[in-house]
Amino acid sequence: MKYLRLAGALIAAIFATPVFAQDWPMFMGDARHSGLASAAATDIAHLKPVWRHRIPAEISASPVVVGNLLYIAAENGNLYAFDLTTHKQVWLYHAEGGIGATPAVADGRLYALSRDGCLTALDATSGKALWRFKTGGEARFGVPGGYGMPKAEGITPDPWDFWLSSPLVQDGRVYFGSSDHHVYALDAATGAKLWAFEADDSLHAAPALSEGRLFIGTWGTKFYALDAQTGAKLWDFQGGKDAKTGILQGFSAAATIDGDTVYIGSRDGYMRAFDAAHGKLRWTWDAEKSWVLATAAVDADTLYFPTSDTTVFVALDKKTGKEKYRTDTKVWTYTSPVIAGDYAFAGTMTGDLYAFDKHTGKILWHYRTDNAKADTLGLIDAAGKLRSEILFPQGFPPAPGVENVKTLGAFEASPVWSGNRLITVTAAGEIIIFSAENG
Repeated sequence: MKYLRLAGALIAAIFATPVFAQDWPMFMGDARHSGLASAAATDIAHLKPVWRHRIPAEISASPVVVGNLLYIAAENGNLYAFDLTTHKQVWLYHAEGGIGATPAVADGRLYALSRDGCLTALDATSGKALWRFKTGGEARFGVPGGYGMPKAEGITPDPWDFWLSSPLVQDGRVYFGSSDHHVYALDAATGAKLWAFEADDSLHAAPALSEGRLFIGTWGTKFYALDAQTGAKLWDFQGGKDAKTGILQGFSAAATIDGDTVYIGSRDGYMRAFDAAHGKLRWTWDAEKSWVLATAAVDADTLYFPTSDTTVFVALDKKTGKEKYRTDTKVWTYTSPVIAGDYAFAGTMTGDLYAFDKHTGKILWHYRTDNAKADTLGLIDAAGKLRSEILFPQGFPPAPGVENVKTLGAFEASPVWSGNRLITVTAAGEIIIFSAENG
């Protein structure tokens, strides 16, 4: 009888918290940031847009899917919930600042960090605000004299600092980093602060979590491993610093955890693998002074990620760091890839979306946004590369050029594979759902 009662309790617990195969409840799908979809992609040659919807704002946060709801966070401060069957808007919540972090959903609540410095918890079904936690403030990374500007003009905001720290929810706690130099752990139900760890610099990377260890990098290129229960520092690593211009500095990518190894790319030009328990550096892959802004996806034997200035999609042996292949994407690629079966999906800053054969790197499917096809400013040349002479006619500051690139329907946010659909959002405010089916 005791075993029957135990079995009954286990069954009740399972059905009390439904889990759907299509769920993608946080950045990169899970707390480890594996980037692995639960369902394999099939028939990708016939993928086509089956729903498009444009909102009047830039979108830099990745989509989130739980159950039959699609959640989209935008830089106009709006957080939208759409029904995936009817495509109708279910609710809208307005924050007082743009939402540049991917929301997280757990236990019926949605958590979003906005540029007004608030981490807000909402009822995921209705959009009703439940509580708010105020940080010390959110801001873009920058250094005096950044990008060669006169130091007398003060801090130059970095125009490629697109994201805030995407919250992570596990075991009744919300974890995230802040521009106020702190990593926070909050009670997921009440918003009460459980602990705060003071780091060396601003934190805009998303935290990753596994086996009680929380991993997060800073704009000071410091990488921390923290005790998730107490916030105590377990170990840290100092990457390259660039105090003069700030260009080759900072972790804006999130870490990826796989077993006893943690991987992270950086703007200092490297992808690194560490022993998760003790911080010993296992291998380093040289990105040739190119930023690695994307969070890597990982499967049984391979690490996948794109680069910025060297414009390649790369696959590395996850144990040795040895390069398996590289595929030229022609332009900066900042989106973190999603792996669905035999395919890897990633989008570029010119509004090009690719499906790669994850085994060979061959491009098997390609889509270009309507904005990029129009290219009204003539930013893309005949080879598919960006025209630097048009984007940056006077060199620095680069901000106008970056904003012009966004008009191409740039992919800043990472794609999602859910329910045999590829879901993407663009910097021009377009939501696009692709399917090989009719709807």
